[in-house]
Amino acid sequence: MKKTRAPDLTEERIKEVVDILDGWTGKLTWDALLDAVEKSIGIRYSRFTFSEYPEIANAFSFKKDALRGTKPGGRGEPRDERVRAALEQKQRYKDKAERLEQENQLLLEQFVTWATNAERKGVTMAMLNAPLPKPKRDRTGGDE
Repeated sequence: MKKTRAPDLTEERIKEVVDILDGWTGKLTWDALLDAVEKSIGIRYSRFTFSEYPEIANAFSFKKDALRGTKPGGRGEPRDERVRAALEQKQRYKDKAERLEQENQLLLEQFVTWATNAERKGVTMAMLNAPLPKPKRDRTGGDE
């Protein structure tokens, strides 16, 4: 039986994987993530594929680091399920905000690198900031 290749990761699928990581609790491994993604979207990807996408690799590393500092099932958990759920949601939002701040910093560093390299090649900031041309629309109608 021939194995079928998983489809390429679209922006939507990358977001789904990162959302899974943002809500992750407990031990995080690549295999566990691959299992969770397969269960969620029905497609089995490889660790190699995920590690090729900086958004996923960075989110994985960030979550792994964040989880190292926590001990699940600690004694001070509230008994009320609604309070626990609210605290978990708060933690997910906090983790997501921290991950997005880290991602933003990496993008800023990438922009500085690109801008510096462009300037070295004679491309000015004015050239880089020039508006993009409007796409030509095909206006072929039936009666024209």
